[in-house]
Amino acid sequence: MKKLTLLLVAVLALILVVACSDDSSTNNNNNTSDPWVGTWLSTGTNVAPLLAYYFNLDSVEVTLGDDQSVALRQHSTTSGWSALSGTYAITESTGSEIDAISIIYTTFSQEGIVKVDADSLWLEAVQTVPDIGATVPTPANGFGADATLGVANIQKYIRQN
Repeated sequence: MKKLTLLLVAVLALILVVACSDDSSTNNNNNTSDPWVGTWLSTGTNVAPLLAYYFNLDSVEVTLGDDQSVALRQHSTTSGWSALSGTYAITESTGSEIDAISIIYTTFSQEGIVKVDADSLWLEAVQTVPDIGATVPTPANGFGADATLGVANIQKYIRQN
């Protein structure tokens, strides 16, 4: 009887330990962010040729927040640093690495496409409000598909954090 009681206590203890142990195969981390969330920097030849030529930009930094906020800082060789803030929305594509993006700043809005990997973000967006008559890039058509702009409006960013 003593052996049976000891065995029963051991089994109950084992059940409690197993029931209370952390299940390492379950990911309970709620701090995972979308791959585009973070601070990104475009400098030198990574700045879209259109922005470098017409707006004299040599650096563009964008921060995309978990809360869909966007903060943009850009440096012009003629007028220094300027900043914009707003919101963004990304519509993920199925079967494509390229997603649609909409960016709303206080003075204008843009629509376009974005592609993200671990260390790089590519963006091609055109102003839509006020409307300048530009063709909005789509995930289906891909980067540089617009006959007018070609690859001149593709911006490459490097992850900073």
